[in-house]
Amino acid sequence: MKKTLITSLVAASFALLAGGASADTGKINFQGVITESACSIGGGQLGSDMVVSMGSISTNQFSAVGDRSTMTDFTIALLGCDTTVAQTASISFKPGAGSVVGNRMLSLENGGGAQNVAVGLVDSQGADVIVGGPAVQYGLVNGDNNFYFKAFYEATDANVVAGSANARAIFEVTYS
Repeated sequence: MKKTLITSLVAASFALLAGGASADTGKINFQGVITESACSIGGGQLGSDMVVSMGSISTNQFSAVGDRSTMTDFTIALLGCDTTVAQTASISFKPGAGSVVGNRMLSLENGGGAQNVAVGLVDSQGADVIVGGPAVQYGLVNGDNNFYFKAFYEATDANVVAGSANARAIFEVTYS
């Protein structure tokens, strides 16, 4: 009897333990696009959804219209390019939110943030990139191609007001 009672208790304990186990679940979304283009836009920080951290810039860096902050590097990477499909890539920029300021810069997207400043871009040679302007054509090589740019804040008025200073751009790559 004692042996049967102990066996029954052990079996009941295992049943409780098995029934008490739980599992958590989650979802993963994988997103992308398959194209017939000559190259793929790089992933991660060099990809199509990058974030360029401009840092914390003091208003004392701006005392006149046109004053620029320090520049922040970013790269557009085109991977696995095939020059039998296309020999050139043309890259253009347009505002993702807001508008073009001064015929070449991105306006800030937040009305309650920093004032009298815009985001400008230059290419690897230091030439201003015209946001909303024509695409600039670059030669491609087989394999990976990196195109280097810099972003900066530029005063549009001598009195720059502090606040969050976020802007969005859309870049487009066309091949020929």
